[in-house]
Amino acid sequence: ATFRSANEAYGKGEYKVALQGYSQLLSNDGSSAGLNYNAGCAALKAGELGHAVVCFQRASRLAPRDQDIRDNLEFVQALTRLEDQEESTGNIVFNYIAKLVFSLSTHEVSLLQLVFLLVFTLGAVLWAVGVSGGLRRGAIMFVSAGLLMLMINSAMLGAHIYRYSQVTEAVIIQDDAEALSGPGEDNTRVLVIPEGTVVRVRESRGDWALVSLPSGRSGWLQSSQVEEI
Repeated sequence: ATFRSANEAYGKGEYKVALQGYSQLLSNDGSSAGLNYNAGCAALKAGELGHAVVCFQRASRLAPRDQDIRDNLEFVQALTRLEDQEESTGNIVFNYIAKLVFSLSTHEVSLLQLVFLLVFTLGAVLWAVGVSGGLRRGAIMFVSAGLLMLMINSAMLGAHIYRYSQVTEAVIIQDDAEALSGPGEDNTRVLVIPEGTVVRVRESRGDWALVSLPSGRSGWLQSSQVEEI
């Protein structure tokens, strides 16, 4: 009923009401790519750019190859791109590799790890029992292919685990948030970050968070000014 009401509100142009409904479902029933996508669309229509970026980022992590999610995420990223965020050749290569690595969800990479482990184990068992002829050649092929794919997929799985457990990314949800030189309002303003910008949270102190941009510039913001992805 809540989902139908949210969809009806969206169809009538009542985007804030629709966003409240989708957010309620996400809070009660857990995260899903579809609900995050719907919430992102409603937030974007309601003029809440920061919230839209958060929702599209979350949806992308759950369904990285969904074309609608990718198109909307690219659209909001274009809206929030900073002037000093032009990519160097090194960054372009790194971003291309990262795009390939994260074209699969963490769940999919974990399942592939299990599949490759089974292939390697099957080949190792056949080799260990001393089969001969074609079976032995097949066992060697299984072991070699399984080991190679395990190594590649292990690197991908490690990248996923590192990014989603060791790196905290957040989105600026306040228009032109003023980052300060320290955790306190009496500090000097060091930069202004537009709403919707994705930042990395380096440290938290009470109600303050130290965030950094891809360029390396950093500053302290109140925690209410950012929302973790």
